[in-house]
Amino acid sequence: MDYIAAQIRQRSGGSVSTARLNQMVEMYSNVNPSKPMWEAYVDYIVSVAQLDFGRSIFYSDPVWDVLGPAIPWTMFVSLFALVIGTLMVFLIGGFLAVHEGDSWDVVGSYFVIFSDAVPYYVVGLVLLFVFGFGTEFFPNGGRYDNSLTPGFNIAFMASVLRHAALPIMSFALTSWGGLEFRAHCTRIIGEDYVDVAELRGLPDSRIQLRYIGWNSMLPMYTGLMAGLASLFGGSVIMEQIFRYRGMGFYFYEATMARDYTTVMAAVILFTVVTVIGLLIADFTYGFIDPRAGHTQRESYSRSYREQFQRFVNRLRNGRSEESETIDDRIQDNRISKSGAMSFDVEQSDFSRGDYVRERIDQSVLTPFRIIWTSPRARVGAIILAIFGFMGLFGPYLVRPVDPMQGPILLQPLENVAYPLGTDDIGRDLFAQQVRATRPMLVMMLSGAAVTLGLAILLGVTAGYLGGLIDKVLMTVTDVMMNIPGLALVIVLAVILSPKSPVFVGVILAVDNWPRLARQLRSQVLTIRGEAHVEASRVLGLPTKSILSKNVMSRLMPMLTMGTVGSMRNILMESVGLYFLGILPFTTNNWGIVLNIARNGGALSGVDRFHWLLAPILFIVTMTYGLQLFAQGTDRLFNPRLRARHAATVSTDETEEDRGDRGGSSASAAD
Repeated sequence: MDYIAAQIRQRSGGSVSTARLNQMVEMYSNVNPSKPMWEAYVDYIVSVAQLDFGRSIFYSDPVWDVLGPAIPWTMFVSLFALVIGTLMVFLIGGFLAVHEGDSWDVVGSYFVIFSDAVPYYVVGLVLLFVFGFGTEFFPNGGRYDNSLTPGFNIAFMASVLRHAALPIMSFALTSWGGLEFRAHCTRIIGEDYVDVAELRGLPDSRIQLRYIGWNSMLPMYTGLMAGLASLFGGSVIMEQIFRYRGMGFYFYEATMARDYTTVMAAVILFTVVTVIGLLIADFTYGFIDPRAGHTQRESYSRSYREQFQRFVNRLRNGRSEESETIDDRIQDNRISKSGAMSFDVEQSDFSRGDYVRERIDQSVLTPFRIIWTSPRARVGAIILAIFGFMGLFGPYLVRPVDPMQGPILLQPLENVAYPLGTDDIGRDLFAQQVRATRPMLVMMLSGAAVTLGLAILLGVTAGYLGGLIDKVLMTVTDVMMNIPGLALVIVLAVILSPKSPVFVGVILAVDNWPRLARQLRSQVLTIRGEAHVEASRVLGLPTKSILSKNVMSRLMPMLTMGTVGSMRNILMESVGLYFLGILPFTTNNWGIVLNIARNGGALSGVDRFHWLLAPILFIVTMTYGLQLFAQGTDRLFNPRLRARHAATVSTDETEEDRGDRGGSSASAAD
């Protein structure tokens, strides 16, 4: 309202009276500034429920007249992309599961990882260059041919499909998740009911579709419905690339123009679509999987009444019998017998040097050996190490980036001094990408740290304590998860204009921590019911000790993959926001090079496309390395593998591993 009032005053030269000013502000924002805040808020909510969002400042039309007609176009692209992507997930994931272990599985898995690592807007730019500007097989932008009359006629509908084909393919080709479906299929193949079906002589097609495919689809169902929300959020970038006038297109223009009434309406509509998608998933999951349901859980958080009673007992007895642990009683028994604490310690030749060597071997060398024996983790680690080296030492090894430091539009590999060529003013493209690596790494690491911290704080605490604490923390998480993250990040980026890579990473973390917190909570719900956690609680160990030793150690694979995944998401989102010009150009970033290259005509000819290809090469290689490393690091936390690759193993660990292997011979499969 203050912004609108300032705009009106500026246009009128300050001659508008206060009463008239309030009327004009109310006309635009649908809020009367003379009313109390709570009353104005209620009036606004009532008007929103009636689809009256006020008047657009930028378009000078009612907001619903601007966004309402654009919703079907975004829904059309998003739903088609979701359907095609889902079919590809089932077909390719199922094919890889059936061919588990053979050459098809190996090659297909690497290809799926690569496709998942490529950002959708990069695929969109490549498709636009090849099929739009190159062959002109598909239109370069727009929703349909303006010379046609809209209606249910073949010419118009064919034009709509041709204009939407490239955006749909850009989303569908990068939203597979085929390896996740493959993992579910592989797990189902080993179930007893599948073996029984084979013994009954049922056809392979029926077993693969009805027994394996259907049951493997269930864990992914909610994720597929939530994928519609992510596609809606991604439409902001995609519709700008193809100039496709959907909700994302108008949201971007309104955000850049500070058209707050339109921005508010777009965020509300994005959120409504997200909530509807998740509600449909929740309500229909029980029909798809009859085993699904909600059960009451015991709360591990003490009630206020119980805490008060324990406090009173301590005041009365100094130390209540209830609060004593078994360790306390053993310690008191020793003190009462001898008057002093005594411990039986075996004599050992284990020196401090041996202890240091063992710690180095188990904490540094053993993880390195495990990573090196996994092809995916090894390749991913090498890629990340190269980027880490470029981030640390690259600015000192490459030349400064200056205009006319080389020939204009030099092609890649034509000159050893310019391996990736030069741009339209003779700047070294390789040096540009190398110098942008350090700010990118700083941004990714800071964002991943914030994401990990918030996810652990809320997810682990909610999952372990349960009760009221769980409900409150998960309510906060669900609210943040239901707001389309990319739309929220865009609004924050425009308002705050972050200039530091650290600040950019913190803002982008808003879009990443809620999902990881939900995943951690689900895992903690499973872990806290296991025997060793129950035993620790019965022994009276502090909650802090149980969480650090019994729970967090089991969460390390998920935390590692969550950290790497958040770094990947932050990389892709930051490049997209810099590419759109939403984030200020105050630091080096691969997205800035994409922005300058596209505006400089890099899509118009083969002689200029290398200008766009240089940052794409760095983006795809980095995301691919992160994907490979995340896929391969789950072996790091297998205790049997750690014991097998360790050169020094303590006595306790050896006996424990020997006992595990004595109980089952299946560990050899690891």
